[in-house]
This record gives sequence, structure tokens and C-alpha cells, in this order.
Amino acid sequence: MANMTNLDRLIINELLDHGVFTTTPLAAATQQSRAAIAELKKPSVQQRIGNYFKNLLGLAPDNFQENLLLLAGTAKLNSAQVHVLLATVKTVINEPELQGKDEDRAVATQKIVRQVHSEVTELDEREILRLIDSLFVKRFGLFTPDRLEEDQENTPAEIDDYWEVSPDFNEFAQNLVNHLGQSAPANDLNELQQVNRVLLAEQFMSPKTNPQTWPLLVAHKEEIADQWRQGGRFILEVGDHYALLLDNQRQPSVAKPYLVALTVAHELGAGVQADELTPTIKAATEALFPGFTIQPSQVKAALIENDLMSDQDDYWVPTPIVARFLVETDEQSEGET
Repeated sequence: MANMTNLDRLIINELLDHGVFTTTPLAAATQQSRAAIAELKKPSVQQRIGNYFKNLLGLAPDNFQENLLLLAGTAKLNSAQVHVLLATVKTVINEPELQGKDEDRAVATQKIVRQVHSEVTELDEREILRLIDSLFVKRFGLFTPDRLEEDQENTPAEIDDYWEVSPDFNEFAQNLVNHLGQSAPANDLNELQQVNRVLLAEQFMSPKTNPQTWPLLVAHKEEIADQWRQGGRFILEVGDHYALLLDNQRQPSVAKPYLVALTVAHELGAGVQADELTPTIKAATEALFPGFTIQPSQVKAALIENDLMSDQDDYWVPTPIVARFLVETDEQSEGET
């Protein structure tokens, strides 16, 4: 495979982060992002990126007019999410306020939610708003939250929330239609691709959590590590009883719930009964941040989301990743939130 450039890697990592790479630069786009957009117009670059993902995951991004869509890893959606996704796409494409406008692409949040709710009647509007936010704001990055405020003398009692819609939204929609219209591919992933899909979704593997794919990882760990290394971002660390896909762009968290979660993870030892986890969290919180209230549910979420513990027979036990972290309790860390 031809050597990849830094611009190739920017496109690849944007697809891994958001599943979408669009070709109309926004006002805040960096010079490097603009250069990557220009680079993607070259067929050789499209081919290089497509081949990378085929080798890594067994599929290439959908491409419509150099706008890319990659649904892989954590991208699998349940039926409710698919319904909201398609209803939102239909609503936005047919939104009169967006017809023929290139500069002003703001749509009222509540208007979109209500229109989607007219089709997705099995969910309430609050859940629909949450799903649209998770899909189009956080995941795909196609909606940017905004508020259209009047001048201070004329400020209304309530300021409506708006979404700024990406100018490439219709291209995304076409990619999505093409993707959904494809026949389901045969389950013919090779051993490396099977492992890579698990790593992309979970970042952590062990013989206990992944008994079927663990032997495949062990057999091909050097080749798999090299595949991820080509992207210039991830490093695969493999121990005797664990594997971690380490993200060079992920900064260590210093949020208080995360620091408490690390402390609790180190205190789990051979395991803590499920009903003893909350008292353990409360004790660690008081020890680290006396007089400061942190909800145990926040700490438990940090433990689970960062793969610091797993549930085994009604016990919470630490994962091997815990050994890689120390907890800083200096004043600088305590001052962060």
C-alpha cells in the first residue's frame, strides 16, 4: 500500500471520529482541513483511503461527490435510531428555510423535533431531541448548536435554539441512501478485520471479554498493530491478558468523577460486591475531595465508559487497564473540573 500523507490521515481520523468527511469548508476550518478537502479531489487519494479502510475493517467509505460516509465500529444503530435518522434527513431536506440558501442555514430546533415526532410517534419529543443531538451534533457533526439572539433592548423572554445545518447535508443524505440501499454484505471478514472491528468499537480486549477474537489478535498482533500505526494515531498495546488501542489524541481526563473512578478502580482488588460499589465510591470521593459532592452515578459511568471495571457474577472487578494509571491528587488536579 502506498505511503499515506498527513492529509490522508486527517481524513481517515475524521471518518473514525465522526463517520463523515464533508467537502465544503466552514468559516472556522483550519488551513490543514482545507488542504485535505482539496486533496480528496484526487482519485489516487480516494483510492488510498478506500483501500486503507478495506484492509482495516473490510469496507470502504461511501463516496458522493467527494463527501464520505463510514458506518463502522460503534456506528450500528437500533431501529429507533434508524427511524429518527431517516425522519430527520427527510425533514431537513424538505425544510423550506434551507431551499436555495447558502449562507443562512439555521433551522429552529423545536420545529425539526416536532416534525420528526410526527413520523416517529413511538418516541416522545425529549427522546427524539436526545437522539438527534447524539447523531447529528455529536457523532456526524452536521448540526452546530446556535442561538439567534436579538439586540439587548429587544431580547425576548425566551431565546429559541437553532441548529446550523452543514452545507453538505444533501450529499450526506445521498451517501446514506446509497449505503442503506446496498445489499447486505456476506459475512466474509478476514481474521484481521474481525479483530479490528472489535478494537474500534471497544478499544479493549481480553481472553475473558472476547474469547472468540482474542486468539485471532494474538496470532496477528504485529500485522494488526502495523495497520493501526499507518493511520498515525493509534498504537496497539498487547499484554499477556489484555490489548488496548491507545489514542494519541486523547488527553488524560482530570475531571473529578474520572479521578474518583481511577481511585475506586485501584481499590476494587479481587472484586467488590455490586451493592458495595456505591459506599466505596462515596468513601473515595470524601478522601479525594472532602466536602465536595459528586454523584456516585457519575463515577460509575466513568468506570464503565473508560473500561476501568467489568461485571462478573454480581461483582465489580478491575480490568487490566487500571494498572496503567495513577491518580494525581495535587492542587492543580483538584482545581480542574
